[in-house]
Amino acid sequence: MQNIHKRNPLLLTVMLAALVTLSPFAIDSYLAAMPMMATYFGVRISVVELTITLYFLGFAVGNFFGGPLSDSFGRKPIAVSGIAIYGISALMIPFCDNIELIFILRVTQAFGGGFATVTSNVFIRDWYSGKEVAKFVTIISMMMMLAPLFAPVIGALLIEHQGWQGVFYFLFAFAVLLFVSFFILVPESRDQKLITRKITAAQVLQKYKIFFSDKESVIMLFAISFSMAGMYIFLTGASFIYIKFFGVEQSKFPLLFGANVVLNILLSFLNTILLKKHKPRFLLRIGLALQLIAGIALFVAVLQSEPSFWAVFASIVLFVGSLGLVFGNGTAAILNINPQVSGSANATIGITRFILSFLIGTVIALFHADNLVPLGTAMFCCTFTGNVLYTWAMRRVN
Repeated sequence: MQNIHKRNPLLLTVMLAALVTLSPFAIDSYLAAMPMMATYFGVRISVVELTITLYFLGFAVGNFFGGPLSDSFGRKPIAVSGIAIYGISALMIPFCDNIELIFILRVTQAFGGGFATVTSNVFIRDWYSGKEVAKFVTIISMMMMLAPLFAPVIGALLIEHQGWQGVFYFLFAFAVLLFVSFFILVPESRDQKLITRKITAAQVLQKYKIFFSDKESVIMLFAISFSMAGMYIFLTGASFIYIKFFGVEQSKFPLLFGANVVLNILLSFLNTILLKKHKPRFLLRIGLALQLIAGIALFVAVLQSEPSFWAVFASIVLFVGSLGLVFGNGTAAILNINPQVSGSANATIGITRFILSFLIGTVIALFHADNLVPLGTAMFCCTFTGNVLYTWAMRRVN
């Protein structure tokens, strides 16, 4: 197993993809249950939406600590520890009798998810370099997007037969299976000479200081993070958009949600082919441009007195789907700038995009409106900002 990246790259890819599906399953599998949870706890759906935005916060914190710790203690110990925290928290949530306790457990679950999944891309960076990083990150991202495709379907079945609690029992079972499989099949990728097994607060901050000392890295970081944050804002309000605002039946929600995933997967697959002839940064530019077009279309659609379902739906599909050309290429571009602190660099990507998602999503949830203007405006602003920042970064390089 020590040479899994050479002997069986497919198995490695599947395992790392499974690792990064922790959060998609934790978010997407119970989106359709949010109206039910609002009724169960006697609160508005905007309050239940906070369980999504708080997940973003916990995930960011997990990334913050998981990245540097994986540099010092190795990737595998951090990964399996995070999976365990995620699973135990998921098991406790169905027994909660108030929404406030769920808030706490969701942050804890997210911390475990962030702690674990931050190691996925750096496993790759340890074993590969250059275009190979972009290729494997894109493949894993493509496989990861299968989770949002199936999660709402699985969630809908569980909700129908076991209520919203069944979703969290499923997440616990998934975590147990992943923990055992990962522990047995995936070896440590970090060079043993670099594993010090000790770290201080100063060392943690120093690793981030190295990353943030490079202005190109920072600008690229925020360009990608704003682009990704737009998708997470959609996730926060997905059930409101389709079930509450447009009155779509809960059983049809997975189909609408799945359309985003299908386009994302198709563009991710196309990206792996295009990488043979084009540089990651060029393809990243195309992805950001497509998302901006979708953001403009969505913004115009939600400003109408009676927004068209199909206009909103098509805009969102293109908005989320375009990330198939954004995430893998953007991550590779950032990791290749500072490979010596790849763990912290990858953690910073997760921290920034989820903190942005938490802040924007929480504001939207707290100041909930009965129309789609806040969501559409926020998504447009995210992609517009991402495009402006990327253009700035490229001008600095040239």
